Amino acid sequence: MEIERAVRGSNDARLRAKYDAAVDVIRRAFALYPFEELAFSFNGGKDSTVLLHLLRAGYYLHRAGSGDVDRTDRTVQNCPMRTIYFEDPNTFPEIDSFTYETASTYGLPLGTIRTNFKSGLEALLKEKPTKAIFLGTRDGDPNAVGQQQFSPSSPGWPPFMRVNPILDWSYSDVWSFLLTCKVKYCSLYDQGYTSIGSMHSTVPNELLRDGSGGFRPAYTLSDGRLERAGRAKKTGRENVSANGTSSNETRQMSRL
Repeated sequence: MEIERAVRGSNDARLRAKYDAAVDVIRRAFALYPFEELAFSFNGGKDSTVLLHLLRAGYYLHRAGSGDVDRTDRTVQNCPMRTIYFEDPNTFPEIDSFTYETASTYGLPLGTIRTNFKSGLEALLKEKPTKAIFLGTRDGDPNAVGQQQFSPSSPGWPPFMRVNPILDWSYSDVWSFLLTCKVKYCSLYDQGYTSIGSMHSTVPNELLRDGSGGFRPAYTLSDGRLERAGRAKKTGRENVSANGTSSNETRQMSRL
C-alpha cells in the first residue's frame, strides 16, 4: 500500500511516530465499531486530506492483516467509508472541485449537506445510523479544547463518538506527511494559502509573498504558529485581517 510504503521508507522518525499513533487510533475505532456505522468528515482542506490517507492506510492494515483479503483490491486500499461534506456557497470553487474529484478517485460514498449543518447532519445520521465520525481536528483549533482522541459529541447534537486521529499533529507534521506520501492536495495551498476558510475571509499568507507579486507554497511556511495569518477575524461588525481562530474544518465541525 503506497502510503504505508512511503512513510516506512522515510528517514523522518517523527513522521513515522505520528503516523503509527494516528493509524493505531483508526484501527482501534475499526475494532470498536462496525465499518458501516463509521463516517468520515471531509472538507477538502489539508488536515482532512491527511486524515483521508491515514484512513486508507489504517483500513488496509486492518483488512489485510486478517490474511483473508486480496491486498491488491482497490476497495481494500481506498477505504470506502461513508463521507460527509458540508457544501457552503462561500466555499472556494477549488475546494469544492477537489473534494468531489477526490471522492470520485477513492470511491468515497459522499453525503452532501447543503442546508443548516446541524439539521443536515441529523438527517444524514437518521437515514443511516452512525456510531462514530472521523474528524481532522488538530490542537489549536477552537473546537479542540478539551477533546481527546475519542470524544462524545456535544450536548444537543446527535449522539456519536468524535474520533480525532491527528489531534496532536502540528502544521509541519501535516505537510511532512503530504509531501512524503506525494498525494494530491487542493491547489490553493500552492498559491500561498496556509489555512482555508470562506472566500470572504481568507487571503494568501503575506509571510509567503515571494517579492515578485506571487506567493510561495504553504509548505514553505517556517513557523506553523502563523498558519492562520491569512484569515479574517470578526470584531463587532467588521472583519479585520488577523490570525484567524478557525480552519475550514473547524467552521464545519466545531458545532458538533
